[in-house]
Amino acid sequence: QREGRAKDSDDRTQPSILKRMAMGGTGNIIERLMQLHIVPLAISYEYDPCDFLKAMEFQLKRDVEGWKKTKQDDLENMKTGIMGYKGRIHYECAPCINTWLDDLRTLPKTEFFGEVAKRMDKEIHAGYKLFPCNYIALDMLESGKVYESHYTAADVERFSKYLEGQLAKINIPNKDDAFLRQCMLTMYANPARNKMAVMP
Repeated sequence: QREGRAKDSDDRTQPSILKRMAMGGTGNIIERLMQLHIVPLAISYEYDPCDFLKAMEFQLKRDVEGWKKTKQDDLENMKTGIMGYKGRIHYECAPCINTWLDDLRTLPKTEFFGEVAKRMDKEIHAGYKLFPCNYIALDMLESGKVYESHYTAADVERFSKYLEGQLAKINIPNKDDAFLRQCMLTMYANPARNKMAVMP
């Protein structure tokens, strides 16, 4: 997809990608998509090694008019993403979309790809593996302890130290610690929000 994973971890499938996928092949748009055997895949990282770089980008975009990443920034992001610490990693495949594509046959073409994207997102979000840091971030953002059964005091201490260490790596003018911290907490809270939104 155009920007890869969302910077705030609120990942959404772009209908335009599905439209492009359905341009080739034979038959109608459903038959063309079925020929691709698309399987939605949820990838969950305990820690995102690029979290501090993404938070820094949010502040630079907020404060510097017209700020854009350079090629060097992109290389640094890729290197950090590949080599950086991710903690536990979980992969979960949803059923192939062929199992439910026919259910959308009656939709007008203008709504079809948006609905396919929504169904895929629902499957992906349901497949997320949540770690203690996801629940801790959500409670920290909402100043509560609603999800404290999902983590221990030791988990909170570990995650807090991790956050401080990542924030310390950011070196920009007028560094806004509160804003950067909120950005990073949001990155860890959004997978939990999305999973909870699709669970029965």
